[in-house]
Amino acid sequence: MPADETECQIEGWSKEAHQPGLSVRSSAGINAQVIGTLPAYVINFDSHNFGIEFQIIGSHQGWLKIRGAKDDPDRSRLPLRATYPGIGWIPGDSVAFMVQSGSGHLRPDAGSPKLLDLKGDWLTSMGRIEQVIACDGEWVLLDYSLVKQRNPQTLALKRLTEAERQTTQGRAWFRGVCANQETTCETSWP
Repeated sequence: MPADETECQIEGWSKEAHQPGLSVRSSAGINAQVIGTLPAYVINFDSHNFGIEFQIIGSHQGWLKIRGAKDDPDRSRLPLRATYPGIGWIPGDSVAFMVQSGSGHLRPDAGSPKLLDLKGDWLTSMGRIEQVIACDGEWVLLDYSLVKQRNPQTLALKRLTEAERQTTQGRAWFRGVCANQETTCETSWP
């Protein structure tokens, strides 16, 4: 984890499903002043689930610096909700996005050693993001766990048992972040 505050240019959405929503704080830390709120994630039964989207512009010690949060009544199917649009901090376990890459690296550098190689599958197709730890440019440092694996000979997918999942947890740097809640993004990374 980087010791100092980092800068990045990625996007994501809030996955906080409990009311009154996600607190946005003045600095990175649970004891920092609450300066605003992002409305709770909407879970509809017509497959139009929606979290408040925002830009992620920095990180520090497991917290993410965000700005530009906005509600979209067309997607939430609710009247426009008050949303804090300014700059603030949220915990890294409260954000979601897709990772259209299966290559996890030791550092935010494609030339650094690979800690995970899903051979063409995407991280978020094969597993889940447990927490966003940090970001740097277009890279994110993630705690992840796999829920599926491919048989090396047949390439068939296998769902992992809970015991098997415990052995597939890790932390690595990824790029290929996609913040589109409805479909994939045009760019993917090896």
